[in-house]
Amino acid sequence: MNGQRHPPAMPENAGNRHLPTAARAAGALGGATAAFLLVFGILFVVCFLAGNGAVMTREIARFAPPEATGLNETLYPEMGAHIAAFLRGETESFQFVLPAGEGLVRPLFHDYELRHMEDCRGLISLARTVRNIAGGLALLGLLSLFVLKKKEERRSYARGGLYALRALSGIAAGLALWAMLDFDRFFTAFHRLAFTNDLWLLNPRTDLLIRLMPEGLFMDLGLWGLCAAGAWLLILSAGFRLLR
Repeated sequence: MNGQRHPPAMPENAGNRHLPTAARAAGALGGATAAFLLVFGILFVVCFLAGNGAVMTREIARFAPPEATGLNETLYPEMGAHIAAFLRGETESFQFVLPAGEGLVRPLFHDYELRHMEDCRGLISLARTVRNIAGGLALLGLLSLFVLKKKEERRSYARGGLYALRALSGIAAGLALWAMLDFDRFFTAFHRLAFTNDLWLLNPRTDLLIRLMPEGLFMDLGLWGLCAAGAWLLILSAGFRLLR
């Protein structure tokens, strides 16, 4: 009324125009953290099952009876510990020998079986490396929560984590369903993806390794791993829901 023009009123949140960008960044950080935590847990279970002598002995005794392997069952604990120690990288050679009389020994595995197990050890070593990297990155992601001061940023962090867990659990569920419906094809596809040679194609009539560790053993270990991974997923989901 006095002829003077007043500047338009500033919105109350004008000083917080950066918040949506910060919230989106927090969501991406939460998603990455959840993914790293899930990968860490899954690979922790994989390495534990592969490197545990008691687990390996139990599985061999269950799925590789003496009449199939030609070995005395009293050797199974030593064999299970030997396999686990090799996969952990604590034993140089996978070869296992039995006394053959007159100071001689009888090796149990062919050269190509030994080379395949070296490939398997390399795969488990890679899993341990990825597990450790994922665990370190997940820890950094969790520590970043102390930097997020605003409630909306923390909620975005939690929402991002939940979205990532849902997406990854969907992929995992699809793979698990494939394995349950057609384990042979799943098993073959995994080996063709994981190995660059055909040394894993063993003959039960001539190769002890496949008689010691038949398909049923891997199915059982896979089921245990799936249950453990599912439990870990539920724990992570509950944690991110509480945070949200």
